Amino acid sequence: MSEKGSYFSQEMNRVKRQLEKKNTKTLVLPPLFAFRDHGVYDFDNYLSFFDWSISNCPVVIDLRQCHTANYQAISLLVAYAWHLKNNGCRVSFIESESQNGASEMYRAIGGRGLFQVAVNPKLNFKSRNKKPLFAIRDSADFKKAIANVETYTENFNVEYLNTLRYVLSELLYNTLEHGKSFFDYRGKSLRAPSLIQFTWYQRSNEIHFIIADTGMGIKSHIEQAYPGQESDEEAIKLAVKPQVSGTFGSTDPYKHKNNAGVGLYLSTNIIRRLKADMHIVSGNGLLHISPRDITGKTLENDWKGTFVLVSVKLEEGANFALHQMMQEFRATAKKEQEKGDKSENDSSFYLSIRNYFGPYAEDKDAAIKYRDDKLFPEIYLEKSIIVDFDDVESAPHSFLSGLFASPMKHLGMKAYKKIKFVNATPEIRETLDFILDENTD
Repeated sequence: MSEKGSYFSQEMNRVKRQLEKKNTKTLVLPPLFAFRDHGVYDFDNYLSFFDWSISNCPVVIDLRQCHTANYQAISLLVAYAWHLKNNGCRVSFIESESQNGASEMYRAIGGRGLFQVAVNPKLNFKSRNKKPLFAIRDSADFKKAIANVETYTENFNVEYLNTLRYVLSELLYNTLEHGKSFFDYRGKSLRAPSLIQFTWYQRSNEIHFIIADTGMGIKSHIEQAYPGQESDEEAIKLAVKPQVSGTFGSTDPYKHKNNAGVGLYLSTNIIRRLKADMHIVSGNGLLHISPRDITGKTLENDWKGTFVLVSVKLEEGANFALHQMMQEFRATAKKEQEKGDKSENDSSFYLSIRNYFGPYAEDKDAAIKYRDDKLFPEIYLEKSIIVDFDDVESAPHSFLSGLFASPMKHLGMKAYKKIKFVNATPEIRETLDFILDENTD
């Protein structure tokens, strides 16, 4: 290469480095990076660190100023880095040489290998003893994680061990089934792993573990069968009810509630019987399950996906009869579901536009007939109307007005609460809003 060409190449590299430096996003961990501050959980403060909008730029995560953290909080940086990588970012970490704080914890869980683990299904994290971090991609990872946690409880009552194993298995199953997200790597679509990290605190004899993913989130999952959830918080509350959480069909979901049933319901009840604490965070929703009660909250910040944080105090003298507990919880679940089914049937009416009018809902006369024969009788019974436009390609103003204008005028402002539209295309939604405004003055 000529001297002139070499100079030109050096200048181009210098300009490139300058532009890269200018565009680099640097995220500095605060001095405290944990879910609790002086014994009080503060998820909003913790989640304020994560910026989900960053894309297509270099990102540096600086761990050096963080002196107080916990392993579960640090492990979520791994899932976040995977998310940034999928958004086109080149992610790097800056560590201190300190033997305490975030840098040491990051090394202890094997965080340095996070990108190799993401793209190689045969690899997992090289964590230190009693601080394991596992990538969960399939049943083999599932089994390894369960086997590892059992090493900490092998001297305990077998029923106690089975009880704890049940909770772990259910939560891991949920993230395998519902926490899926994917990224492209060298022309292939790979699954972004979920995570489980657990720590045995010998001094207090407690196990803390977190299971996390950056998947679709509980609200989007629940809405496949129960459309129109008002918030992430309400969706999580619904998910822990019996016969709700599970694997839903992707088409005509109300017709096919083929859910797994009571898994998450049983897990939350077992957690309470273990005198443990569970926090479920999905989107900006939070649900806290404690031995005393179950409380929800809508957060100011969010987690893209879902994570479940559990702390269990191990009691060597504890005596649990898992089979008996299961029978008790299942009997309660059955009663609650029967009550819920009756309440749902009594208080709401579901209409699938595609089922009655096809993907091109254009027959105004059919709409008026359905309105008079079916819709108004349900409205007179003061039921809420859920209208599902799933797989409906078009529905002109004349059809929608014939079906809904008179009921809206009858209900007045109550129509905004009593008639809920879900899965409508933007064009259909815009027409419905216009008809609502026109008939609810």
